[in-house]
Amino acid sequence: KELEGQKHEPEKITFQYLKYSINDVGKQVERRKGDWYVVSPFKLIMNEGNCYLMAVNEKGKLINYRLDRMRNIQLTGEPREGAEVFAEVKLATYSRRVFNMYRGEEQRVLIRFIPPLLDTMVERFGTGDGTLYYRYDDRHLAVRTTVEVSDQFYGWLLGFGRRVKLMEASGSAVEDFRAYLDKVRGMYE
Repeated sequence: KELEGQKHEPEKITFQYLKYSINDVGKQVERRKGDWYVVSPFKLIMNEGNCYLMAVNEKGKLINYRLDRMRNIQLTGEPREGAEVFAEVKLATYSRRVFNMYRGEEQRVLIRFIPPLLDTMVERFGTGDGTLYYRYDDRHLAVRTTVEVSDQFYGWLLGFGRRVKLMEASGSAVEDFRAYLDKVRGMYE
């Protein structure tokens, strides 16, 4: 590959990652007490108005980092790793599966919903890559798709109230959603 007419070999980067602190919410502070992150960068993506770096970390996991929270970014001179991990990602559907960029266990799910929410479901899950829409019964439609199950996914479902129901999952998402609801309800007792 070439960059500005010169041979370019992709390499790892290092940076400090920021978070907000309750001591001064107007100022971000370094995560992990200022320790440096070392990752192999692969792609920049936009999600809900934020720009994220998709990178493979030192443990070989694909992680997303918000660009505006990265500071003191430097090249390491070490060759990039993790191409095989990144190659498994289906970019066309990736950001639809990953809710708010919080990674979770990938599961195949069946979600029942009322017909007026069809546009919302198509905007979230798209129409390709094994995503199937159909009439569930005389009052509901359904989508069968793959998502990365996380608390953010559960919160998204919960925002629809009784208009949406998680019916099945290839893993424990339905049972875990019940536990999530019980945990939230317990906070208000």
